[in-house]
Amino acid sequence: MIKKEINEIKSLYDTIEECGIVKLAGCYVNGEKKKVKTFSDNFHNLPEEEMHKYLEIFRRTLAGTPGKNLVDMKFVNSDNENGYSQESTSVESTSANDELSGKLLLNKLRKSELKDESVLDAFFDKVIKEYNHVGNYLILLIYQAYDVPGVTADGIEMDDASDEVFKYILCSICPMRLTKPGLGFYDDIGEIHTLQQKFAVELPDTGFLFPEFNGRSTDDNAILYSCKKTDWLQHTLLEKVLGVSVTLPAKQQKEGFNEFVTEVLGDESSFETVLSIQENLKETVNNKKSENVGETVFLDKDSMRDVFERSGVSEEKLNVFDKKFDEQFDMKRIVEKQLREEYLDDDADVLHNKTDDGNVAIPTVKVEEKLFADNVVPTRNFEVKNKNMVLKFSSKHMDIVNTKMIDGKKCLVIELTDDMTINGIPVEKQNVEE
Repeated sequence: MIKKEINEIKSLYDTIEECGIVKLAGCYVNGEKKKVKTFSDNFHNLPEEEMHKYLEIFRRTLAGTPGKNLVDMKFVNSDNENGYSQESTSVESTSANDELSGKLLLNKLRKSELKDESVLDAFFDKVIKEYNHVGNYLILLIYQAYDVPGVTADGIEMDDASDEVFKYILCSICPMRLTKPGLGFYDDIGEIHTLQQKFAVELPDTGFLFPEFNGRSTDDNAILYSCKKTDWLQHTLLEKVLGVSVTLPAKQQKEGFNEFVTEVLGDESSFETVLSIQENLKETVNNKKSENVGETVFLDKDSMRDVFERSGVSEEKLNVFDKKFDEQFDMKRIVEKQLREEYLDDDADVLHNKTDDGNVAIPTVKVEEKLFADNVVPTRNFEVKNKNMVLKFSSKHMDIVNTKMIDGKKCLVIELTDDMTINGIPVEKQNVEE
């Protein structure tokens, strides 16, 4: 989903009158992975103040940057896996609950409009089993049927010309923290005493939208996954509950790209070469974006190799390019390494991932072999730094920085301009000594 489509759905939660949410369901889970409370109600039956609080949670679930906090993910298995038809909306047995997962389970939730308690229980049970979180949390689900307005050629919405009804579910998983201890005034007795601590619902750290709203239309082959952290995804949740392929988290994409460039260049990692690679990467991404307006841009091995060639990297270094690329971006290996490190952490609540002999069972994950361009290419600013200084400059004006030999030392040279300041104090260019 592109940012415009995400914002269109998110805007539905701006007001109670226009949100159109039909059903709300939830499950409160304690730190021992036990259900404390499940509930289900028509959204507009709630007190108005509560509705506003929920709308803020749903807005925040869809907040963030596509490719970083908001990630498109495709389903691994077909609709009729395990012999279940997605037209069926009931769960008939415990064994069926155990097998029902991924797209089938999400479709049952959507088609039942969150009214089937057995389907809700099956979903909650799977999330509780696979979601990696220490402490209490709240699982929220909403169902909405959005009457998608038509749009004219010049982008004007036509409220009376609906193209389709987008029926979807949105899931938000929110941590719950104890309120801070302190003193407070009790109106009923007119005295100040210690306030009672309660578990309060915080803004979500994980969630998803199903199906996706691609091209302003239903795309039930994918979900939009939401994550507060950009360095770690809930891999077992993605595999065991949602049944989708995963991508390398944004932070690992960036760090992996930096390591890859460093290893390939070796002793050719000069200021000029690295800056040229950054310039050519930016040009490549901008060209891809102009060719496919509004679409997510990814970088593959061929496009990166072309950037290195245009940046003047020697043939000797290019000879190791393919091998280094395959090693650095073997995402399945990287994801499984992350999982293994997490599951071997004594503090992690992952006992359900251990086999009978005490070993760690690493989930089998399907990983998308792609890098989101905005995760590896700085689009606004470039940064040059060492232990003593940090220099940032606009990617639109990369020519302001040059190198020059001064007194036998290679130096960065930046032209003094009329608008230059030091800690906000203007520097008069004409007063600088030659």
